[in-house]
Amino acid sequence: MMFRVGVAAAGLLVAAVGPVAADSVPPDGAASIVLAPCPGAPGFGEVVTPGCSYIAIPRAGGGAFFAHLTSTGEITMNGTMTSGSFIFPGAKQTWPGISVPGGNVTVEIAKTDVSGTVAADGRVTMTIPYNTTISAFGLKCTVKGSAALSSTSTDVNGGGTGKNLDPASGAFAVAGTSAPPTTSGALCALAADTLDLSRGIGWYFDGTLTTVPGVPSVLPQSADLKLPSRIKRKGRTVLVRGPLVTNAGQAVSARVTWGKRKSAKGSKKSFARLSTKRGKVVLRTTGKAKRLHVRLTLQAPATPGYEAYRVTRAWKVR
Repeated sequence: MMFRVGVAAAGLLVAAVGPVAADSVPPDGAASIVLAPCPGAPGFGEVVTPGCSYIAIPRAGGGAFFAHLTSTGEITMNGTMTSGSFIFPGAKQTWPGISVPGGNVTVEIAKTDVSGTVAADGRVTMTIPYNTTISAFGLKCTVKGSAALSSTSTDVNGGGTGKNLDPASGAFAVAGTSAPPTTSGALCALAADTLDLSRGIGWYFDGTLTTVPGVPSVLPQSADLKLPSRIKRKGRTVLVRGPLVTNAGQAVSARVTWGKRKSAKGSKKSFARLSTKRGKVVLRTTGKAKRLHVRLTLQAPATPGYEAYRVTRAWKVR
């Protein structure tokens, strides 16, 4: 998903996430979290709007920049609740984005699985992995990390304070400050004069958790997959860059076949050769086939709470 923010935000924006249910330890079943919209809050600024979900990016010299995550609409997350533990897959999250007038920075945020717990006393914990790439003026900054939030914690960067789950209304808030993120890219170095990422990233989410009792649904597995758009007629093409693991912790296996027909069967060595090492999958085509069909199948087994993972991609090589 693509967000646009002001240049001051170039130091960083990150993925966010969602709420928890309604009955101190909520019943097993489908679960959803809604972070309420804050239409009066600026998308990005130096002053926090009370009661609005935010990410606090520490400024060099003190203070913070605040990205109000629901300034353009609510954030929703859907998933499951089992024995007080919840998970909200990235694929089942909806983010409205952040808009800043005159913004000239593009921010790409990878949706990630959000997990956590609800205790009998209403205490809520939440773990949020984040992976964000910011682009401006031809430069990029990628920021990665993980934040542990709690309804009994306070964000030291922005001042947001959590509150335990209200079993009657489902209302709750979680807050916390992440460890310093890892960064890469030239834009990160330029932002060092404005931001102090050694103080970590501040988080505050104010929302509502609801559940629908029943058998928890089986969730899809996903993997961080980047496949080539084409395969060279003659030469080396990397199909899979390295070991893949799904969001359920399952190792992904790869199978590659090729042939002159669309079924991509035969896999004759006169047309191509396959090498796999440490999870990296490379196909070397000889160029002897005027037309070659290549098929890649990626699979991982089902595991409790998750369905089996299977992705198939086919290429026509000319």
